[in-house]
Amino acid sequence: MTDSQSTVTLPQFQLIKQRPDQVPPIPDADKARRYLDTNGAYDEGRVHAAAGHYQQLVLHVSGERAGHFYFHGHDWRRGHDEREDLPAASLWDAARYGWRPPPPVIYWTIDAHHNVDERPFLTLAEGNAFAAQVAPLAEALLMGLLPVVDSDTYDWSPEAASAGMDIAAACTRHQHPPVGRRPELLTMAEVVAAHPAIVDPGWLALDDASLDTEAEILTRSAIGRHPAIAAQFGIGPDAEHAAILGTRAWLYEQRHQAAAGRPMKSLADWIADHPGLVTADSTAATLKAVPAQAEADAAARGIYLLGSSSYTSAAYDHREWLREKILAELETYGAARERAEDTVKSLRAAVYSRLYQVFSWEDQHDGTPVVTDTELGKLAHTSRQAVAKVRASVSSDDEETETDA
Repeated sequence: MTDSQSTVTLPQFQLIKQRPDQVPPIPDADKARRYLDTNGAYDEGRVHAAAGHYQQLVLHVSGERAGHFYFHGHDWRRGHDEREDLPAASLWDAARYGWRPPPPVIYWTIDAHHNVDERPFLTLAEGNAFAAQVAPLAEALLMGLLPVVDSDTYDWSPEAASAGMDIAAACTRHQHPPVGRRPELLTMAEVVAAHPAIVDPGWLALDDASLDTEAEILTRSAIGRHPAIAAQFGIGPDAEHAAILGTRAWLYEQRHQAAAGRPMKSLADWIADHPGLVTADSTAATLKAVPAQAEADAAARGIYLLGSSSYTSAAYDHREWLREKILAELETYGAARERAEDTVKSLRAAVYSRLYQVFSWEDQHDGTPVVTDTELGKLAHTSRQAVAKVRASVSSDDEETETDA
């Protein structure tokens, strides 16, 4: 969550007519049948027989082509997945649409095939005509999406979800006509008006991630957890897709109103921006006091703090992050120290070997060493006394050797 607020607007719907160079040719039915009839002996028909249901209707919800709706066919001759032709595309799935934000691109597979008597593969003209026929449903879906305040995303409404179901029904080989809004799909506003007890005041202070989780829970299970809702709206136990939609848009809007124009910031971001609030040495008692302290400080600065009314996981998480950072630094310094000690040992051995070599040189004519201990100390970056001590240890070892002999 940033301090600035933005609201996404719905794109303009556009029916796009495909050109011949944008759609692959229809697989050859005779070649496909010969391949199957000969158990694969007629190899030329392999790709034609494997073409499958390659034709789709595509709706761009967001992105550069937002609002575009068109007939599409992935190139069955290349044998790749159709989503390679449609980046970020998701197949329409009525079992999952409600509790997941609308994807950037939605596509519906047309149940057409050489082996489908009710609906053979569509020609380009037929595909464009079918897209035009279904276009009002696609536009209803797009216009029915709910912009989520303080974000750049959308949420589902019963009208948008029902339009998606109607498009899926039109794409079957039976081409079922549209039925409109499904009665088992409710809006969050409808549910709250009928059952205000479902509202949790703590929602107003949830950060984005927690609010998204709460929205998903409401969509997927609120009707099952509150039988009175189903009874109030006449939803029977056999309703296949019963759900509360628009939960995310409703939750974000309520929080937006509670903020009353104040910039929002999550507790985690507030802690990160104020290093002294949580340290690696903070105690459990200190961490428990962090949300209240942060909320008071944020309020004094005109900021609407999110996540302060929930468990203090943000403070604990930040302390653990700081501790992990210290442990990582310890490992780094420990490894560097080990390397340094190995280097010191190696260099010490090199210095001693050269001192021993110098000690072995014959003394000058007057009996003084060829190189004095003072000079050797300067060269070895140590004291004269240290060199003398090493020289004495060598002399002592030599005397012991002579005695043993």
